[in-house]
Amino acid sequence: MTDSIFLVGFMGSGKSEVGRELARRLNWSFVDLDEEISRSAGCSIPDIFAGEGERGFRKREREALIRYLPATQTVVSCGGGIVTQPENVSDLQTNPGTVCLQVSSEEAWKRVGGDANRPLVSGDQPEQRLRDLMAERQPLYASFPLQVSTDGFRSSEVVDQVLSELRNL
Repeated sequence: MTDSIFLVGFMGSGKSEVGRELARRLNWSFVDLDEEISRSAGCSIPDIFAGEGERGFRKREREALIRYLPATQTVVSCGGGIVTQPENVSDLQTNPGTVCLQVSSEEAWKRVGGDANRPLVSGDQPEQRLRDLMAERQPLYASFPLQVSTDGFRSSEVVDQVLSELRNL
């Protein structure tokens, strides 16, 4: 087993829900990086995007990740776009406890479609925007060795699979 677990994957893959359950089962701390960013900024993610743009948000995201990389006995749920910065991918790939949760675009849309807290898939044609964004990021998600599918599984089943994968390291 590893000292910390980082969950990556596209929006709607279940990182937060699975992360909370995983931390509870392991009796570890849980951190949702998006919640941490929002808390430290004193405003919502959409407000950060509106005021600072995606670039400002990604800077905050990088700083939050750096804060938690050395954490122990912690499950960290990363935002879906954390893979857009090569230094984040590199840092996360060197952590043996990084797990990518996979989700299909159809399932992601069912889970997050119409969510006002998802600024990258709002506006005109949000479902197509989600598909395009997923296609853009898919090679980055695929670069992580540990992959667990979430489509059609309850979060408890995904947690079982994540724990199984990590114990096999």
